[in-house]
Amino acid sequence: MRILVNYLPALKQRSGVGHYTAELCAALNSLHTHINLDLFPDPSWEPVVKALISKVKSAKPGVPSSSKPETVSLKSKLKDQLKNIARSGLGYLFADRARRIGCDLYHEPNFLPFDVDAPTLSTIHDLSVLRHPQWHPRDRVHEFETRFEKTIRDCTHFLTPSEYVKQELATEFGILPEKITATPLGIRAGLSPLPIPEARAVLKELNLPQKYFLHLGTIEPRKNLLFLMQVYCGLPLRVREQYPLLLVGGWGWNAEKEARYYEETARHHNVILSGYIPDQKISAVYNCARVLLSPSHYEGFGLPPVEMMACGGAVLASKIGAHQEVCGTTASYFDPADNDAWRDALLRIAWDDEWHRNLRKGSVEKAGGFSWRQCALNTYSAYGKVLNLAPENFVEKNMMKKAC
Repeated sequence: MRILVNYLPALKQRSGVGHYTAELCAALNSLHTHINLDLFPDPSWEPVVKALISKVKSAKPGVPSSSKPETVSLKSKLKDQLKNIARSGLGYLFADRARRIGCDLYHEPNFLPFDVDAPTLSTIHDLSVLRHPQWHPRDRVHEFETRFEKTIRDCTHFLTPSEYVKQELATEFGILPEKITATPLGIRAGLSPLPIPEARAVLKELNLPQKYFLHLGTIEPRKNLLFLMQVYCGLPLRVREQYPLLLVGGWGWNAEKEARYYEETARHHNVILSGYIPDQKISAVYNCARVLLSPSHYEGFGLPPVEMMACGGAVLASKIGAHQEVCGTTASYFDPADNDAWRDALLRIAWDDEWHRNLRKGSVEKAGGFSWRQCALNTYSAYGKVLNLAPENFVEKNMMKKAC
């Protein structure tokens, strides 16, 4: 059985969808089934893809620019044209690949599939573009407005990262629940509790403080980071001196307000922007954090809280459906617009060691329920539904291989 997978998200600098694509494909290949994943573009294209993307990006999105408005507008139009050309070209290559080599199923891991003459399955990570278009670039919103209804019509089956998004998708678009499979995401390799001296040695290499409050993710409106920085900057100096606010991640779209506040105020109040940190060092960053803060307005799953729990850490999160489903009773939740509640929580987590210990209890065990192998098993089950295959017992098969 040949499954054609759009592997492009995994070839860029990886955000959530890129990690999902790479980890899921690796886990599917490890199941030792008779499926043959046809990853296109091929993983060997990664240097070429990154080089092309770097040429398209002439500046970091979201960072205030001194360029004249007409110059910025011209650059934006040029970027949009280049993206459209690239998208059309890639769509042609996908259709050609399916014709020449053939596939039993096409899996699009990034929302909107290309036109391929085969049963199509799409992963819908969340509905934020449709429900909250103000959080996304105009070209992305336009693309979803143009193509999402066709995706709903043409796809045979859908995957979602949580039951929360599954319910949203079924309710918003009238899709039968049996046509949607929730496949909760997994934990990246190497994320676990570490000896603090070992973790702090990594922080020293990265030129980061030895303890801090942590946020991990792209800086964009949906993540509610302007609110978080404002709350943090209002804390007493003694708290900010003991626990800087470390923001790990790059600038996203429409982050001008966040960037301006960071430059004018936050960086002078012990807010540190580290940018991207390599995967092999991220476990140390989680381990040395006093707490992970996730005040997002909306998530489809929310990997950083689960990854923090895998490292034995404490989590304070916004009271939204995906966070509550994924983290359960292990995290503490607050309204993403309640300034006083977040301020009180930050003060308490800074000084209340007993509360801090209680938040960490059971975190590793809770995170242990999320694995890429289980995500792959759930995904393979969905493939079987689409292709009317009899289910296989992977556990017995793998045990037999090990016994041999």
